[in-house]
Amino acid sequence: MAFYESIFIARQELAESDIKKTISDLKEILEKNNSKLIDTESWGLRNLAYKIEKNKKGHYVVLKIDGNGNAIHELERNMRIDENIIRYLSIKTKEINKEPSILSKKSEENK
Repeated sequence: MAFYESIFIARQELAESDIKKTISDLKEILEKNNSKLIDTESWGLRNLAYKIEKNKKGHYVVLKIDGNGNAIHELERNMRIDENIIRYLSIKTKEINKEPSILSKKSEENK
């Protein structure tokens, strides 16, 4: 198994419950493909550098995954289909960082 970080941007008009539902759906996809979702980070609603599909803002979410390439391929395929996700990116990492990121800390301070 390898470690991956996958980040996606969800549409700005989604509620927190909709984002949690999207995360749980993606977790089910990973589990069906013999992978585990280790951690999630929500960076909150942030401004985009440019408009994407008429959205000026988006909810940023990071998924930290212990899995295989086939699971990531299936995850990205489902993200591409999901209308609530406007962008996504997955990268392979050497290890999963357990500490919260700077952006995650900032979004917690703003709440």
